[in-house]
Amino acid sequence: MIIGYYPGWEEGFVSEYLARLSGDGQRKKAEAKLRGDLYALLVAWPRPAGVEVRRMAGYDPLWELKRDFQGIAYRIFFCVHGDEVWLLSALEKKRDKTPRAALRAAYRRMRDVLGGNVRRPR
Repeated sequence: MIIGYYPGWEEGFVSEYLARLSGDGQRKKAEAKLRGDLYALLVAWPRPAGVEVRRMAGYDPLWELKRDFQGIAYRIFFCVHGDEVWLLSALEKKRDKTPRAALRAAYRRMRDVLGGNVRRPR
């Protein structure tokens, strides 16, 4: 498996989000944990040990990586296309329920990837 970021493969919404977390002293540890989760996802897909992932019902085949840390629920939405894991969007929340607008945005991005509108540079 190989991981890339929507929309530019080398960089995108999730890479920018992780960079912001690393620059925030209080969230720097969360960023490190999320990167560790992404590495586990990369090497052990579809069953990464110690990482919580789930399919988003009603938005198939959209996936969610879940990480709860210090009272904050971090979420990264992704899809799998062949051997590529596309990181589509990320958010943090205090409640269990994911905002419907965030799901719709991730779903639209996933459709771009799976429909061939966005591709990994070769």
